[in-house]
Amino acid sequence: MIKFDTYVLNNGNKIPAVGLGTWDPANPRGAFLATRCALEAGYRHLDCASLYGNEELVGQAIFEFLQSHPDVARDDLFVTTKVWNHLHDAKDIEWSLNESLRKLGLDYVDLYLLHYPIATEKDGQYQEKKGQNGKYVVNKALTEHSEPTWQAMEALVQEGKTKAIGVSNWSINRLERLLSFANITPAVNQIEIHPFFPNNRLVAFCLGHGILPQAYSPLGSQVRVSRPCGLVLESKELQLIAKNSGLQLSQLLLAWGLKRGYAVLPKSFTPKRIEENLHPPTLTDENFNAVQRIAAKHCTRLVDISNEYDYDNFWDDQSD
Repeated sequence: MIKFDTYVLNNGNKIPAVGLGTWDPANPRGAFLATRCALEAGYRHLDCASLYGNEELVGQAIFEFLQSHPDVARDDLFVTTKVWNHLHDAKDIEWSLNESLRKLGLDYVDLYLLHYPIATEKDGQYQEKKGQNGKYVVNKALTEHSEPTWQAMEALVQEGKTKAIGVSNWSINRLERLLSFANITPAVNQIEIHPFFPNNRLVAFCLGHGILPQAYSPLGSQVRVSRPCGLVLESKELQLIAKNSGLQLSQLLLAWGLKRGYAVLPKSFTPKRIEENLHPPTLTDENFNAVQRIAAKHCTRLVDISNEYDYDNFWDDQSD
């Protein structure tokens, strides 16, 4: 097992350093099998979201695992879920969490995140509203003044429906504004981090303000890549470092992230890879610095949905 297998959040609760990402739009059913496999392998950290459309399957896997393993309690698991952009109104924040809890079959989650800082309008079917240009309509007032949204998140902690709250995809600028009025500091900022997008400034800001960064797509996105840099896992330079260190490339990348001081959320529905991802080694300084040198040459966001939204300020600062 890795040397530092948990982090302590700013509310005092522990979070496993490696979690299972459960998003797979092409294979929602796979989330059940992957979750069961991961729990059997020893994972105790699951990353979910209402957007993923598979919370019921993840919940079924959790239920069956706990039923067949009486030595493992619900409190031994760390379950995260997220609210989507069109549900940032105060009443919708609670409704969304209640729906997630119902689907997951849980009384509480360990962490509840705002999936993006962008608030959007709802249509008549309670879905994200699109404008005539085919892009989602942004609620600019609520996006730029998120106090009511965060206050609703804080209320859910008081109600015991979540143990911690946090954000995802928030920039330094937006975090600074949030911290200026928040009664509860976000425990986590879940962001894209990998050697092609090291996100140095944002990682440093979060760590300096008691906010744990969590890396989604820590192996590089395999879905939304339309950049000339290509896939992280196809990098010849990174493959050579992994080969010379006797590691799988995925293990090298996860170990690099852990050595930088944040949690990692690899996604795999392959049993062998699920097991490998749970046990990244402690990286030597030589191998860490080798990956760092590659990361220093890159700053390419691979997961970018900004063109789907009618809002010029989707990403409001530069990352590196």
